[in-house]
Amino acid sequence: MDNPQRIKIEDKEYLIKDSIQDFRAEDSFIHRKNKLAQFGGNGESKKHVGTYNGEKGESMSHFFNYTHWGLEHYDSNKKRKTFQSAKESGALISENKCFFSKSNFLKYLSDAKTEYFSQEQHYHNNISEYYNERLAEVNSLLTNQIFFSIYDASDNLSQSQNRGYVRSDDSIWKLWRELILPGISYLSILKLVPVTNLDAQPLFYFRILLDYQFRSFVHPKSLDTEQELGNEEIETTKKRTHRKGSEKYRREVINYMPQCPFTKITDERLLIASHIKPYSICIKNNENDQALDYLNGLALSPTYDKLFDQGYITFTDKGELICGTQLSSYTWEKLSINPNAKNKMRIFPEDREAYLDYHRNNVFQDDVNDLI
Repeated sequence: MDNPQRIKIEDKEYLIKDSIQDFRAEDSFIHRKNKLAQFGGNGESKKHVGTYNGEKGESMSHFFNYTHWGLEHYDSNKKRKTFQSAKESGALISENKCFFSKSNFLKYLSDAKTEYFSQEQHYHNNISEYYNERLAEVNSLLTNQIFFSIYDASDNLSQSQNRGYVRSDDSIWKLWRELILPGISYLSILKLVPVTNLDAQPLFYFRILLDYQFRSFVHPKSLDTEQELGNEEIETTKKRTHRKGSEKYRREVINYMPQCPFTKITDERLLIASHIKPYSICIKNNENDQALDYLNGLALSPTYDKLFDQGYITFTDKGELICGTQLSSYTWEKLSINPNAKNKMRIFPEDREAYLDYHRNNVFQDDVNDLI
């Protein structure tokens, strides 16, 4: 990456040298208490991070600065050979240079709270019973950064799939696995170096993220909404509001903002009137006027509508673009967006400030205060 993004953690600035994004938390990895009803087993404590052969394998080796994937680290019973430490086994990938953050855990639990209690997915257990205990355990963590080591737990070279796995014996790894809900959660790893010492040994920031549609504020089984309205009444209200005002709303948004700021497209057939404060939230809060307010909208072409709608990008009160850290540098390049551009693309946000503030604080997937 020629011009890497920066991120601030614990008042220290880092360059994001590389990233692994969008690895779904498969049910085979999930702690047994969280497993989906259609699957059995106890779950493995090793996490799949890619394949270690071919071009992708080279990329994974470069990312972790580790080239010994798939060596015979297991005995004849397929159990990891016993050593005094993972370092002695030759399988150590990174010693105390990986970390989770308490703030990420808390955000994940906040995003996942409605799923914990309403359970759109079907689980073996009533996972709501674990939520408060897990939240208390995360709150009890003494520091925001919790460091741990990882070692190679991959399929060995005699197996054809060449699947690369990492694992840790540190207790924080166990807590992480206990928090994660299967199928709707994703792993992200940022490879960081401090801006004050670009030759320093890299740190690996492990994060867990939730599918947009399962985040509490837009969850299909929102607790607050269901307490106020029955499901049929919710759907009736949404349809009625949509029928009455959606076309007028779209027309007014595009009249006020006649082109997509990213693509410069002005063809109305290709523009989406994207809500800044989500439509579902406005309806849930009985704010129908906001749901149909043209100032609560941006005219965007489809790809950029998706980026904004799901919180990968946002805007300042001055209308300047803010890019999150959830996408790889390759993806930003293909989107023709430079997250670090000094003269960033901007919108004209007159009278949209309150809606943009909501988007930054509730929809955007990063904390704007951590971005530089």
